[in-house]
Amino acid sequence: MRALQLIEDRRLETVDLPPPPPPSLGEVTLRIKAVALNHIDVWGWRGMAFAKRKLPLVVGAEASGEVEAVGPG
Repeated sequence: MRALQLIEDRRLETVDLPPPPPPSLGEVTLRIKAVALNHIDVWGWRGMAFAKRKLPLVVGAEASGEVEAVGPG
């Protein structure tokens, strides 16, 4: 999976992440088709985050996709 990570303030990098583990009880795995950046992502990029954060972190909290796998339950 490719993702956009905030490495440090005002520094983004595209990275390859390992595939997710199979879903556990009550979980699903989504195949993401599109992601949007919003104002929270921009504030974080500018170093203006409202909460403590541990970098690096994947940005883009708004996503659209399809259910790929369903865990038990």
